Amino acid sequence: MAETRQHFFDKLTKISNDSLGIQKTKNGRPVFLVKASALRTIIEMLLKEDKNSRVSAVTAVDSYGNISVMYHLCSSGELITFKVEVPKDEAVIPSITDLIPGVNFHEREVMDLFGVTFKGHPNPQRLILPDKWPEGVYPLRKDVENTELSRILSSVEGLYNEYGENPEDGSLVKIIVGPQHPALIEPEKFVLEVDGETVVNVLPRIGYVHRGVEKVAEKRTYIQDIYLVERICGICNACHAACFCQTVEEILGLEVPPRAKYLRTVILELNRIHSHMLLLGHIGLEIGYETLFHYMWRDREPVMDLIEMLTGNRVLASYITIGGVRRDISEQAVSKVKSELAKLRGRLPFYHDLFDHDPTIKLRTRNVGVLSSSDAVKFCVVGPVARASGIATDVRKDEPYAAYGEIPFDVITRDEGDSWARLMVRLDEISESIKIIEYALDHLPTGPYRVRAPRIVPEGEAMDRVEAPRGELFYYIKSNGTAYPERVKVRTPTFANILSFIHIAQGANIADVPAIFASLDPCFSCTDR
Repeated sequence: MAETRQHFFDKLTKISNDSLGIQKTKNGRPVFLVKASALRTIIEMLLKEDKNSRVSAVTAVDSYGNISVMYHLCSSGELITFKVEVPKDEAVIPSITDLIPGVNFHEREVMDLFGVTFKGHPNPQRLILPDKWPEGVYPLRKDVENTELSRILSSVEGLYNEYGENPEDGSLVKIIVGPQHPALIEPEKFVLEVDGETVVNVLPRIGYVHRGVEKVAEKRTYIQDIYLVERICGICNACHAACFCQTVEEILGLEVPPRAKYLRTVILELNRIHSHMLLLGHIGLEIGYETLFHYMWRDREPVMDLIEMLTGNRVLASYITIGGVRRDISEQAVSKVKSELAKLRGRLPFYHDLFDHDPTIKLRTRNVGVLSSSDAVKFCVVGPVARASGIATDVRKDEPYAAYGEIPFDVITRDEGDSWARLMVRLDEISESIKIIEYALDHLPTGPYRVRAPRIVPEGEAMDRVEAPRGELFYYIKSNGTAYPERVKVRTPTFANILSFIHIAQGANIADVPAIFASLDPCFSCTDR
C-alpha cells in the first residue's frame, strides 16, 4: 500500500507544475496545494493519467481569513487531495463539473454552506439551504453562530419555494413527488418532468431534514460526537462511528488493539447484513410484492437480535469508540452468532432462486434503470451501485481498515448495471458478510478490546473512508489542539449516488421510477445530515 501511495506522490508531483507544495495529513495522505487558476489543468492531467478517477468528496474549511476547498479524488483506489485557498471576500473557484459530472452536488453544497462561487457551474442553484434563506449567511462559516441559525429558522416562514407548481410546461407535465408523499418515508422532493408516461428529466431538491450535524459537531467533544454522528443514520450507525473514530485515532496516532479490530469487523458486517436485507425487503413494497417484504424482514429479525445481544442496543449500537470497542464478546455469544448466521445462510438459496426466476421481480427490475460502467465512473457512484455496473471498488479491499486486511473475502460485481443487478449484488454480499464474521470469530485475537484515548486531541487533520452498506463513507476531521474538533466533514454514500438517479430515470416509464430509485438504497437522513 505504501509503495502504491508513493507512486501517486511521484506521479502527481510530476504533473502538478502549478502546485504550491505538498502537505501530508496525520495518516499520511497527500494534499497538493494548487492555485485556483490551475485547478482545472491539474484535474485534466490527472484524468489523462487515470480516466477512471472520481471525486470522493469536496471539503471546505473556514480558515478565518480564507476558505480552503479540498477536492478529494479517488484514483486507482487511492485517495488524493487538491487544496485551493481563496479569500472570503472573493471566494471564486473554477468549476470542474464539466470534467467530472459527479462533482455537481458537491460544489453546490459548498456554495450553500460556505459561500464559494464555482465559476462555470451548470446549475448554481440552492441544493441544501431553503430558497428563502438570507443572502450572505453561510452556516458553516465560523462567524455564524448556532443561535443565529436558530433565529433564522424560527423567524422565516415558508423557507422552501415549491417550484414546479404549474402543472404544465409546454408539452411536458411535472409530477411532484415530495417532500410529503406516501412513498417517501423521509422528506425530500423530486420533480419528474414527463412526456406521456416517459420521464424526460428529474429535478431533485434535498435539505428537508438537514440537522446541521457538521456545525453541531464543532461544539461537542470527540466522545460526544461519536453519539452525534451515529444519529446521522440509524441503519448504518456503526459505520459512521467506525469512520469517525478511525479518523480521530489517526490524528492521535493511537493504535487499536487487534481484538478490537476484529470485533469492529463483526459489528460492521452485521450492520451490512441487516441493511441489505432491509433494502431487499423494501424493494418488494415498491414493486407491489409485499410477500417478499415480509419474508425478508422476518429473516432479518434474528440479525437485529444479534446486534442487540452484542451491543446492548437494537438500532443505535454505540459499540465502537475511540481506542476500540465498548464491550467484549463471550464464548456463548460467539456460538449464538455462528448458529444464527448458519440458519440465515440456509435461507439464502431460496432468495437467490426468487430473484433469479420470479416473473414479477424480473419484469419490474431487469433492464430497468440501467447505469453503464462509463456512466458509473462519470457520476462518481459508490458501493453496490458501482459494483452492479462492473466497477470493482470496495474500501474494504482498496484501503483495508479494522481487520479486513487479514480476512479473505470477494468483492461482488455484476455487469448488467440495472436495478436487478443492484439488488443481486447486495444479496450476494450477505453471503460474503457471513463468511467474514465467521472467519473473524474463528480467528479472534486475545488481549484487550480497548485502549484509553486522551481527551485532548493534538492539532492536525486526517481523512478516512469505510465501506458502509450503501458504499464509501468519507470523513474529514481537523483538530485544533482542544477537546473539540475544528471541522467535521461527512460525505455519505447516498449523497454520492443520488445524482445518478437523474440520469438513469430519464427515458424510464413513470411506473418504474420507484423501483429504480429504491435500487439505489437511498437514505435522505444520511444525505442531508
